[in-house]
Amino acid sequence: MLANFEKRNYSGKERVWVGRYRNLHNLPHWHLECELIFIERGKTIVSHNHQEYSLDPGDAIFLGSKDIHYIKSAEDSIVDMALFDPSIIQDLQGQYRLKCAKLQHAYPIARCFADIRRELNGRPPFFELQCREFIAALMIQIFRGEELSERTAGEEGTSISNYKNLLDEIENKYSYITFSDAAAFMGLSQPYFSKFFRKISGMTFSQYLNIVKTEHAIKMLQDNQSRMSVTEVSSRCGFNTIRHFNRIFREITGISPRQLTAGYVLDIRPIRTVQDAFNPTLQNSELL
Repeated sequence: MLANFEKRNYSGKERVWVGRYRNLHNLPHWHLECELIFIERGKTIVSHNHQEYSLDPGDAIFLGSKDIHYIKSAEDSIVDMALFDPSIIQDLQGQYRLKCAKLQHAYPIARCFADIRRELNGRPPFFELQCREFIAALMIQIFRGEELSERTAGEEGTSISNYKNLLDEIENKYSYITFSDAAAFMGLSQPYFSKFFRKISGMTFSQYLNIVKTEHAIKMLQDNQSRMSVTEVSSRCGFNTIRHFNRIFREITGISPRQLTAGYVLDIRPIRTVQDAFNPTLQNSELL
């Protein structure tokens, strides 16, 4: 899915969350927190913005606030991660960024995560402050050890930022927006846009647009007040023929439009605003 927003709630002032997953797979998403990922076992692919990294046991990768990413892990792999408020390292990240998201040197990441997990589980006095201190100390080591580049003014005015804005454009014009329209909106040539979109989202523009159209079709079909026919819904959602609509609907949902029930919810939902929240982790992932 294309750059969904994940909102995470913290239980207190620690502003740090740690998790350990087996078989971690998630959809392309972004969040306000920074994320540090450590591979404990198995091979893992992490896509960060438009760059894909292959990680082996002992490898780690740092993802900054608002960076678009997804994770695909090999069977029986174990991935350890921490998400934390970017304000904890604002003096580091405010001026510099890592030249390469994948860390080139070894750091005591696993030990740091274990220490944070112990604090969060035991909740001794001042555990919130201690969790922030653990993360800050680790990130200072990383920023000292890795190659850095200075941040430049207007970094958000990049194709990544425009890519996020494309979400709203597709949402507003899903029934008639075309591939060429989307490429022009991004200011990219069509061949480059095609490669860029697929690399960062894990699917083609056509596949994503069909998901958005199907999501709206489901809402229309479930709206008892409108009582629109399947044919009318198909037309309003931008499908050229009812046959095409039926085929795409079944491919995405596994059922036909006429089999849709009132309580059906599409598993893959595009989330477009910071006020919304979704869980990007797929069901076969196991939180340990």
